Amino acid sequence: MNWKKPAVMVVFLSLSCFLAAEDIPSDVTPFVKLGRLVKVSFYKNPVIDKRSKEIKHNGQLIKENLVQVPAGSGTIISPGGLILTNYHVYQMKNYFKYDSKKNMLLRETPAGKTMLVYRLAGNDPLKVPALHYSAAPVSLDKKHDTAILKIISDEKGKLISKNDFSYVSIGNPFAMRINEDITIIGYPSKGGDTVTITGGKFLGYYRSKRFYGLDGFIKTDGAMAPGNSGGAAMNKGTLIGVPTSVTLPTAAGSDLGYIHPVTWAAKTLTIANRKYGYKTPEIPVQWFYTDYNTDETKTFLYVTGNIISSHSNRPVSAEVAITRPDRTFTQIKNLHRQIQSVIKIYAARDLHKRGMSVEKIAKQFKMPRGKIEKFLTAKRTGENLSPDTTRYMKGEFFYKNANSDRKGFFILSIPRGRNVKVYVIKKGFRPVIRDAAIGSGVSHSLGAIKIFKQ
Repeated sequence: MNWKKPAVMVVFLSLSCFLAAEDIPSDVTPFVKLGRLVKVSFYKNPVIDKRSKEIKHNGQLIKENLVQVPAGSGTIISPGGLILTNYHVYQMKNYFKYDSKKNMLLRETPAGKTMLVYRLAGNDPLKVPALHYSAAPVSLDKKHDTAILKIISDEKGKLISKNDFSYVSIGNPFAMRINEDITIIGYPSKGGDTVTITGGKFLGYYRSKRFYGLDGFIKTDGAMAPGNSGGAAMNKGTLIGVPTSVTLPTAAGSDLGYIHPVTWAAKTLTIANRKYGYKTPEIPVQWFYTDYNTDETKTFLYVTGNIISSHSNRPVSAEVAITRPDRTFTQIKNLHRQIQSVIKIYAARDLHKRGMSVEKIAKQFKMPRGKIEKFLTAKRTGENLSPDTTRYMKGEFFYKNANSDRKGFFILSIPRGRNVKVYVIKKGFRPVIRDAAIGSGVSHSLGAIKIFKQ
């Protein structure tokens, strides 16, 4: 079953009082405020579709300027200037607002891919942080709502190669005892422009099948608000998590904050290290082997590699599949085909349940209307499914597949300690079939895989 993430359960923190002096970290410079340079545009007489409310034409541009807009918080986690934050802090969406009375349109769009990094000067938590750097995205993981940025230039845009940033070490988010102290550090909007450091208790982990998107969060009563997102949750001087969301003010009872365990950054850290060669913090694999870890990393690791053309020695975008060795490639292809059909059935039913017509669903899926009608009227989705498909749907590993990117890089999650087959398929090239023994760490590199033209 596909569990829906709660749209009204929590408030994401993308947009108090200080503790006693001995509880404040001795160095607060790694705890940074993040912002975006945003282009704000005003248009007169835009063309709006009366039925769909869709903007057909912006209209006449009458004013445009660049504005620094706060986005959230972040933590420097390496001497090379890597910053850990939330995906939703980085992934700013285009914003627009239409004033029907004045017939005016306001648009806000990010002016580039980099983020602004504000750091505390003189290591003084009572001062307002100043703009010091710009940081570029390195790896983004929407599923785990984590992102790694890299500081690349100073506030004037001059490239820097500084490798001695003050940074915070990461700690085990599953080693805390109930009611242990947690320190929350960030820049909530309701706290003004200065850093806000609050204390709370570790209240356990969120568990609920009703709200799958929250399963595995660290719970705390530490004060958090919009702007804390992407910041730091500290325990015994180490970074154990990333503050991400809070319960709605309208929810009955005391407010709670939810924190992503720092282990949820394993994929973004792997990409930063394997794809770009950055030195990243190491997460001991033993941290993942706990009943408190609900993530796939409990039993899976991240397998990476690079596809290269033997002819040009340049990276190639190709399809990569890692499969169990006890199935043929034909069996895996048939399994994949049936899985895709099941996914379409569930998706079609969900869209129809939400009010979308059969015609629109057929157009969206690029399928005949009759096929969609069969999807909607079938009594049991599981009828005529192969045993492998049924076992796959229950979570058993048979294959993982993905396309390598423009740099030839790919990353897939595979169970630890498995013997597998690796297939690389690219039109115009000979298929590659390779046996591989997957290790037992946090990640495993297959290195460069060369493919040959036919």
